Amino acid sequence: MENHYTISPVADLGTIDYSDSLTLQRKLVERVRTGEIGDVLLFLDHPPVFTVGRGKRQENYVGVDVKETERGGDVTYHGPGQLVAYPIIDLERNKINDVRKFVHLIEGVIITSIEKFGYFGQVGEEPGIWVGGKKVASIGLAIRDKISFHGLSVNISEEVLDGFNRINPCGLKPETIGFVKIDREDLKKELRSSFERSIHPFTEVNADYFDRMK
Repeated sequence: MENHYTISPVADLGTIDYSDSLTLQRKLVERVRTGEIGDVLLFLDHPPVFTVGRGKRQENYVGVDVKETERGGDVTYHGPGQLVAYPIIDLERNKINDVRKFVHLIEGVIITSIEKFGYFGQVGEEPGIWVGGKKVASIGLAIRDKISFHGLSVNISEEVLDGFNRINPCGLKPETIGFVKIDREDLKKELRSSFERSIHPFTEVNADYFDRMK
């Protein structure tokens, strides 16, 4: 149930440095926790970057500089040709009392969204979505004070594959990574709609909305 004192903002941040986005997420987790704002949904792209989570295995990213994060999972890549979404959601307030349930919700959001464009996704052995034997979307979450951050990424063009070829993403062979050819704006709209059906409506704001927060 949405906090009735505040709006739940959704924004497209465009291309933003990974470290800057992480700083923003951590700030927003605290704002959501205190009720200053409602749940937040961020869409964005990252310049090329490799990140590792709590399940990191160094043999999967030999010779590659990485940024360490508190999300789950091993090494992954973000860069051009990919749409990223970070849902910063108060799980308790939304009566999502199981992190696994939230992962399944996100899986459903992705599958429902890409199906609109003729792609039929399936859940793999690890969190993520597969199409035609290729992993096209990844999920990596962190939870702090029962509030989620980090999130999901969907590969939407062949351009993103070069980065994945430098690592064993989540311990997989690089050639298992694929993409769905979907316009970024069209996919963003579908993902937002699916999140709103699964959680609650969001109010669109400009990226500078968050700059005004102390």
